[in-house]
Amino acid sequence: MAFEDFSHKFIQGLSEIHRSLDLQETKEAVVRVASQLFGAKGASLLLFDRTHDTLKVSETYGLSQAYRSKGDVNPKQSIGETLHGNVVVIRDVSTDPNLQYPQDAAKEGIKSIVGIPVAVGNILVGTLRLYFDSMRDITWEEMEYLKLMAVHVGLALRKSFYFDAIKNSTTNIHLMPPFKVGESMMNLVKTATLSGNSRGCSLFLIKQSEGVLERVASFGLSESYIAKGNLYAAQSIGEVTTGKPVVISKVATDERVQYREEALKENIRAIIGYPVLVGSKIVGALRWYYDFEFEPDKDHLTWKEYLAINVGLAIEKNQLLIQLKTRQDWYADILFEMDAKPYKI
Repeated sequence: MAFEDFSHKFIQGLSEIHRSLDLQETKEAVVRVASQLFGAKGASLLLFDRTHDTLKVSETYGLSQAYRSKGDVNPKQSIGETLHGNVVVIRDVSTDPNLQYPQDAAKEGIKSIVGIPVAVGNILVGTLRLYFDSMRDITWEEMEYLKLMAVHVGLALRKSFYFDAIKNSTTNIHLMPPFKVGESMMNLVKTATLSGNSRGCSLFLIKQSEGVLERVASFGLSESYIAKGNLYAAQSIGEVTTGKPVVISKVATDERVQYREEALKENIRAIIGYPVLVGSKIVGALRWYYDFEFEPDKDHLTWKEYLAINVGLAIEKNQLLIQLKTRQDWYADILFEMDAKPYKI
C-alpha cells in the first residue's frame, strides 16, 4: 500500500477509535481498525486483571470463539510486551518459545503475532495483539505506526474508562435500593478497582468515638491484609485529617503508611487516598491500592475525585432515606419544602 494511501486510512481509523465515549464501542473500534489497517487475520485487546495477575481478553475481531476462550494469559509466559513495554513481533509462531498457547494459535491458523503494549496515562493497562495467517515482517515505518496506534488506543480507552466509571457509579447511586448502602458501596469499590486498573480498593468510614477508620467495603484485597489491625485516622496516610488527596507513590519508603510491612507483603507498592465528604464534613476515605509504583497525572486524580464525590453522595442519600422513613407522607413533604408548582403550558 502506498504511503499516502496508508496515512489516509490511518487517520480515518483513528477517527473511528476516538468517536465514542462508550467503552464497549471504543474497544470494538480498536480491534477492528487495527486489524484492517495492518492487514491482519484478526486482533485482540487484552487488559490486566490485577486482582489475579493475568491478562483477560476484553475484545476481539476476526478470531473464533474457541481461540478467544482458550484461557487467561499469564504476562510472564506470553510474548512479553507488557513486561518490557515494547512492541514484540513473533514472526514464526511454530518455532518461537515465547507463547503460552502455541497449539491453539496453530489450530487457529495463526502464523505471526505482533504485541503492542497499551498505556492509559502513566499506567500500563494491557496489550493490543495482531494475528496474521502468514509469516509477517514488520517494516520500520509500520513499527512507527504501531507505536502511534498504541498511543491513540490508550487515549481513547482513557476517556472511555473514566466515563464508564462515572456513569456506573452515578447509576448505582440512583438505583440504590432503600437502606442497602452496603451493597451499593461494594459495587462502587469494585467499579473503582477495575476502572482504575488497581489491585484493590477500600472504603473507610471514620468511627469518631475511637478515632479509627472502619473498613466498610473492599475489593481485590486478601482477608489477611484486611484483618491486619486498626487504622487510626491520625496515623494512616492523612487524607481524612487534611481533607486533601494523598498519593503514596512508593509504599516501601513512605513513613505515612501505618502498616508498611503488611502492605509490601500484599504486594502493594502505591496507594492513593481521597477523603469522602457528606456536605462539608469528612466522613471517611476511598483508597486505591496498586501493585506497582507510579505517579498519577492530573486527569487520573480528577477522575478519582469524582468517584470519591459519588461515594459521599451515596452515603448522603442513604442518610436522607433513613430520615424520610419516619415521615408519614414524605413525598408530599418534599414537594412542599421545595415549593413545587405545576408546570404551565
